[in-house]
Amino acid sequence: MNYKDLIEYLDIENGNELRYFEEIADLIESDEHIDYDALLRLFEEVDRDAVAELLDEYFNDVTDVIPEEYSELFSLLEQIRMELTGVIRSISDDDPESVRNFTDRFYRFRNWYVYDSVVYVQVREEEETGIFGREYEQSVRDAIATARAGRFDSEEYTFDFSMALDYDIDYYEMSFSDLISSVDQDEGLN
Repeated sequence: MNYKDLIEYLDIENGNELRYFEEIADLIESDEHIDYDALLRLFEEVDRDAVAELLDEYFNDVTDVIPEEYSELFSLLEQIRMELTGVIRSISDDDPESVRNFTDRFYRFRNWYVYDSVVYVQVREEEETGIFGREYEQSVRDAIATARAGRFDSEEYTFDFSMALDYDIDYYEMSFSDLISSVDQDEGLN
């Protein structure tokens, strides 16, 4: 998907209009391949603080459905959230490479989340015996959607996220005041 197709898909005129949860969710979760250059152009135009808040909302929504027994996935997604929100907040108008740095990280996350990650999902077939039946592979995105749907349907699922946990976080420097601000926002103190 090129830039023109991307903004049409998101139903916006340009990146500065990226302001709603549904838009960031569509951007992250789309099945369509999105060209790197389209993302770069989009992120050059966005309101960085608004996108950081949208990313926080998105990751909070996603991690809310992760059952407690999958704490490693929860921790990984929290680290990715902190990485992405921290990097987008640190973008400098004086440094065009900072937008590229964020785009690199977002692009890598999105590809892992939608395409490259492997989660093994088992569906409980016989309720009386507790025997698990079908097993299949999904991406992290799809496994989280399955977990969310499992709250509302009669099937029970188990997930093996161990293969999906192989994700390298590129660490970045964060000022102490940014860290405190991030903690305050997470705790609703701001």
